[in-house]
This record gives sequence, structure tokens and C-alpha cells, in this order.
Amino acid sequence: MSEPEKLQKKEAETKKSTGPGYLEVIIIALIMAAGVVAGYDKMFAQKIKVIDLKGYIRTQKALLVAGEINKNQLRINLDKIDQAVKKAADTPNTIILLKEVVLKNGDEISIK
Repeated sequence: MSEPEKLQKKEAETKKSTGPGYLEVIIIALIMAAGVVAGYDKMFAQKIKVIDLKGYIRTQKALLVAGEINKNQLRINLDKIDQAVKKAADTPNTIILLKEVVLKNGDEISIK
């Protein structure tokens, strides 16, 4: 093997072991940062949900006084609150507050 061929072979070997370039490092860092933010939001960040308990009970009381529902239907409707709260608290990092306490930006739980 001549001297120039050895030199070319040595240069080719050093080019193979240089590692990722700047663009690859930036892309990997962005992917990792997005994964960390998504994981934190899913697993640790507190989710605030609100429920208008006072308004719902006031409506049910008005319906009972007006004679549109009876006591059994009132019990069923009040059980719907419990079911809605259990369904809304699907993860341990969910906080449920009364609507009167939260000023804005809370996801409201609808009672159906």
C-alpha cells in the first residue's frame, strides 16, 4: 500500500468516528425536551376541574318544589353528582374544586 492510500484510509476511519453533527444534536435535544414536557404534563402537573354543586342543587330543589321530580328522582339526580366526580377524577393528579372558589380557567364538569 502506498503512502497516499494509507493516508486516505486513515482519513476515512477518522470521519466515521466523529459522531453526530450539530443538526442531529439539536433535533435529538428538541425531541427529548418535548418528551419530558409531555411526560410531566401527563404524570405530574395538577389538573383543576370545577363543579357547580351549588347551582345544581338549587336547580334540583326548584324542580322538586315545582313538582316536576319526586324524591326518588332527586336521589338519582344527586347520585349523578357522585358519578360525575368519580369519572372526572380519573387520575390522582386531578383536583376538583367548587365553581365558587375558582375564578377562571378551570375545566367544568358537566353533570348529565
